Amino acid sequence: MAEQKTRILYVDDELTWRRIFIRELRDDPRFTIQTAENGDEALRVLVDFRAEIVLTDLSMPKMDGIALLQEIHARYPDIFVLILTGVDSTREAVRAMKAGAYDYILKPFDATSLQMQLEKIIRHRKLLNGGGPDGGAGEAQFENLVGQEPAMYELFEFIRRIAATDATVLIRGESGSGKELIAAAIHNRSNRRDKVFIPVNCAALTETLIGSALFGHEKGAFTGATAQQIGFFERADGGTIFLDEIGDIPMPTQIALLRVFELGTFQRVGSTETRRVDTRIICATNRNLEAAIGAKTFREDLYYRLNVVTLRAPPLRERLADVPLLVQYFLRKFSREYGKPVTAISSAALALLNANPWPGNVRELAHVIERAVVFCHGAELRPEDFPAEMRLAKPGNDFNLTLKSSALPEIEAEVIRKVLAAKQWNLSRAAEALGIARGTLYSKIKIYGIEKSS
Repeated sequence: MAEQKTRILYVDDELTWRRIFIRELRDDPRFTIQTAENGDEALRVLVDFRAEIVLTDLSMPKMDGIALLQEIHARYPDIFVLILTGVDSTREAVRAMKAGAYDYILKPFDATSLQMQLEKIIRHRKLLNGGGPDGGAGEAQFENLVGQEPAMYELFEFIRRIAATDATVLIRGESGSGKELIAAAIHNRSNRRDKVFIPVNCAALTETLIGSALFGHEKGAFTGATAQQIGFFERADGGTIFLDEIGDIPMPTQIALLRVFELGTFQRVGSTETRRVDTRIICATNRNLEAAIGAKTFREDLYYRLNVVTLRAPPLRERLADVPLLVQYFLRKFSREYGKPVTAISSAALALLNANPWPGNVRELAHVIERAVVFCHGAELRPEDFPAEMRLAKPGNDFNLTLKSSALPEIEAEVIRKVLAAKQWNLSRAAEALGIARGTLYSKIKIYGIEKSS
C-alpha cells in the first residue's frame, strides 16, 4: 500500500515566492501542495484541504504570519506551522515560535533546507501518532541509565520516543545528574547509532579557543596554529554532537553556532569556505538560560533553536529510592574495573548512603562507591570503607563535606557557594567552616567564578 502523501499549504502574498515553492517541491512524490496569497484565503482553503503542514510568510498585509498561526492553532491544533522570514526579521520569527510556530525558515530558502525541515515534521508527526522504536517500560536499566522511580521510567520512555527523530534536544539538570548519559542513550537508540557520538564540555574550553575547537581552523589562522585542525562538528558529521554546558559559550561563538542550527553550515577559523554538516545536536545545561537571556549573556534566537525538545534529568535527591539500585550497578562496575572481589554492601553501609543528601547527584555517588571499592579489604562494603565526613555527618548539617583534593570540582564549587551564603560572604569564617586556608578559598572563588549573586 502506497504511503499517504503529506498535505502542505504555502501562504505568501508574493506570487514569485509561491512559484518558487511549487518549483522546489513539485517533483517530490511525498507531498500534495496548495497555495494561498493571504491569511483569509488560507483559512478558506483549510476548510476543504486539511493540510498537515502550513508554511506562511511572516510579513503579509491585513493578517500577518503570527495572526494566521494563532487562527490555525485555534481551529486546527494538530497542524504544524512553519514561519518564513528574511534575515533581518529573526526577532519576529522568535516571537512566532513563542506563539507556537514549530520553527522558522530563512528566505531565500533552498530545496535541501526546505526538505530537511519538512522531513523533521513528518517524523515528529509519526512519533505523535504512535510511531517510533518499540520497547516497554519497567526495566531497571536503559542503556547506561539506571533507575526504577517513576521519573526515570518517564525519562526512558521519552528517550525512546524522540530518539528516532533528528529533533534538537536540550537536557536540563544539575551537575552530576547524568545529562551526558541521557545524550548517549538518545544517540544509541537513534538511526545514527552506527556513527560517532562526540561529547564536548563547553565550560572547559577557553573563550579564545572554543571557536577553533568546535569548527576547526586553518594553518596560520592565529598565533600557534601551525597546522590545520578539524573541529568537533566536522568530526561529528553523520553522527551526534553533545554540547554540554552550552550556557557557558561566549556570545561571539553563539552567533556561529546559530548558523549551524539554521543552515547546517559553518566556517573554519581563518577560512571563508562554507562547509555543510549533517549532525544531530543535543545540548545540556545546569544554568537558567532564561535568566541568561535577560542578562544579555545568551542569545534568545539561539535558545529557541536548541529548545525544540526539552528533557529534565532528575536530581538524585528526588529519586532516593534508586540509591540501592545505583549502588549495586556501580559496585559491579568498579569491582570489574579494579579486579576486586567486592560483591555486596552491608545494611549499615547502605543506610549511610541512603541518609546522604547527594548534592553532587549520581556522579558523586559513583565517586564514593569507586573510592570505597578501592579501599575495601573484603567482599562486602562496610561503613569504614566510606569517607569519615559521611560517617560523622549530623542530620541537617549542610556543610559536612569538607574540601580536599579528591573532591569533585562540581561538588566543591557547590559546597563553597552554600558556605559563603551561610557565612554572609565572610571569607575567614567560610574558610574555617570548610577547613581550608583563607587564601585557598579566595583562589577557588576565582577559579570557579563564584559571585555573590550566584
